[in-house]
Amino acid sequence: MEKPVISPRRFVEMVNARLPSHPLYREGMHVYAVPRHAEHPRSLVCVGPRGTVGVCTAIETIVRNEYDVEPDIPREWHHDIPPCAPNIRRAHLPAQARQS
Repeated sequence: MEKPVISPRRFVEMVNARLPSHPLYREGMHVYAVPRHAEHPRSLVCVGPRGTVGVCTAIETIVRNEYDVEPDIPREWHHDIPPCAPNIRRAHLPAQARQS
């Protein structure tokens, strides 16, 4: 049986909608694709407190098991902090990188 196909934008919406169902979810956790609003995003960014990336990855895997994303978003998490949000810390960065 083929899985339904969803867009990258819909995929991000579904991951964000399901994040609160994870037992380790913390307020403010969310995912976005980069570049934002692109038809062909190159990666995902997981925002939240330390350790968030494991929660985001778990939910990402669940959604990917149910849907095919077209065009696909690579399963690599983006590590850069966007210049417009220097105070947001990425959960998957080592402490030294988060302090810069």
